[in-house]
Amino acid sequence: MTQLLTQGVGRRQRHGLTLMELVVVMAVLTALAAILIPMFPNLLRRAHKATDATQTNETSKALQLYQASFVSYPDGYDLLTDGTTFSSFLPWDGAPSGTPFGGFVTLGTLTPDEVAALHRVGIDNVNELATNPGAAAATISFHPTMNPYAGDTSTPIDTAIQFPILANAVASAHNMTLKTAIDTDPTAKFIVLGVGPRCTMIGQTIQDAPTSVPQDKGFTPDTTYARVGVVFKVSGTEVSRTERARFICAVALEDDELESTEKDIVGYYGVARGTNP
Repeated sequence: MTQLLTQGVGRRQRHGLTLMELVVVMAVLTALAAILIPMFPNLLRRAHKATDATQTNETSKALQLYQASFVSYPDGYDLLTDGTTFSSFLPWDGAPSGTPFGGFVTLGTLTPDEVAALHRVGIDNVNELATNPGAAAATISFHPTMNPYAGDTSTPIDTAIQFPILANAVASAHNMTLKTAIDTDPTAKFIVLGVGPRCTMIGQTIQDAPTSVPQDKGFTPDTTYARVGVVFKVSGTEVSRTERARFICAVALEDDELESTEKDIVGYYGVARGTNP
């Protein structure tokens, strides 16, 4: 009985850790923190690259499946402008005189032949984005990503609308998919559009409009247009021969560039090697 009481007292007295054990635990935690904390930015960057690569790849597949199923491209893309100027809530590069997407696009109109080339592949309408979210919010429940539109109806494509036109010299220096398309047809014109919830392939070959959150930590879908973009060729040697616009690739609409799937994959492994911070 005495022995059992003694053992019970011993057990009751054994609470917590000794000072030496606490020192060892703290040393181990400090060592782990020294290893893991520097890795967190790279882990987040790699997750961003992997997500964008997946989203752009799935968008391309959904668009091509739609074309194969309906013998036309989806219609109803987001214009990224209000018809005359870029919307203020696109991912801008931050400079006072900057442009969205790092200067990869400029504003321009399409010729009648370019408009006709889009019509022949089923692209007849675009959705203009709001320029003044405050004014739009009162009438259409504005949201920069979920409902960024200037009105409730689509706009027929014509030669008066200002489109985002790919800046060839910039694109060819950064994006291999676009570089190949430009190098093989240097006279071509390319336009960039967004895939929003009004695109006709939503609910057909892809369930929801894909998102692509820009890498700048200050940009979120609540503050910035965060959709995947698509690039179409609307003129050039190939289009002149076929009289039909051609889908080139899907891109992540970053504040500093347009990133295709393969660019994000290269960036993913670059971050892993520490060569692409």
